[in-house]
Amino acid sequence: MAPSGSHGGVDVVKKLSQCEIFVNADQSIVSRLVELGSVEFYGPKQIVRYQGDVCNEVLFLVDGETLGLFTNSQGHVLQIDHMLAPKLLASAVIFAQDARYPVDIETVKKSIFLSIDRGKFLDLLMNDRRLLENYLRYISNTFLFLTDRFYEITMKNLVQKVCSYLFELSRKQNSLLVQLDMSKEEMAREFNVTRPALSRVFIELEKLGIIVMQGRKVEIKNLKYIEDYTSFG
Repeated sequence: MAPSGSHGGVDVVKKLSQCEIFVNADQSIVSRLVELGSVEFYGPKQIVRYQGDVCNEVLFLVDGETLGLFTNSQGHVLQIDHMLAPKLLASAVIFAQDARYPVDIETVKKSIFLSIDRGKFLDLLMNDRRLLENYLRYISNTFLFLTDRFYEITMKNLVQKVCSYLFELSRKQNSLLVQLDMSKEEMAREFNVTRPALSRVFIELEKLGIIVMQGRKVEIKNLKYIEDYTSFG
């Protein structure tokens, strides 16, 4: 159990009071939170929690900054979030049935964290309506952010697939005016995406002036863009 006050030259209570979930809440709760929790110190480029670790705590980034890094089945690392203090981490999974950290949490620089038992935090939530409302709003906003972020990543990966496909066609046909060798429907199945999602990529590439569509023919206007995206990631 860590006492309230200064830790490593940082006033933990004061820092946490600036966290979004404590806005307009009873500030004595923050002091109580620090009394009940334990303070952790990490240097730069250190893993604080690993993807898949059991999450039976509520973890706050009190000072510093961290990255949320997701490693997919192919071993590729995707940066999901860049988090600045003060911030509640992994808020959407804390009370899940099988609560586990969805990403690696890696520090960018020296950082301070506060960990509190999940049950003790729940007691505090139940005793302060404003805190509870703030928490529910926070996890809702987090869900929306993650949805948008994964959509962005998915679309970027799809752009890469389309650019790789067009680049390969250009190489095979030795031309910047290429003939598609499959329909958009077949291509969508090949890339394991929906037909509308695929069409949006072609429309965006055309709006950006990267390609010009001519039925089943595509004129590549910016080969460097296509090449750069082919090697993306």
